[in-house]
Amino acid sequence: MPAYRERIYICPSDNGQPAWIVDFPLWWDRGAFFKEYGDRRIDTGNPFHVDYGLLLTGGEANAWNKRCKEALAGDPHSQEPHVVEAMGRLETILRTASWVIVESYEWESGMD
Repeated sequence: MPAYRERIYICPSDNGQPAWIVDFPLWWDRGAFFKEYGDRRIDTGNPFHVDYGLLLTGGEANAWNKRCKEALAGDPHSQEPHVVEAMGRLETILRTASWVIVESYEWESGMD
């Protein structure tokens, strides 16, 4: 049975700076994200899997990250050290972003 995963590619605004590839953040509301930005899907044309990408500006990704962080403010899990660290790291990276690409790809879960 196929399943889907997402990762994000963060492209910096300054030449010579590193690009980042990270897993789709746990605190980002996946369903709401695809409801908000799903009409931007670009099919990659993979003949065997359903894979696509979505393009956001750095400002859009920053705003989405902020909205999701605020929505989780009352959740005790959002205060765990590893979550706080991951949120801070992504926020720092997104500040330098010019473009953010969200890749959604199909993979075999092995649950057939």
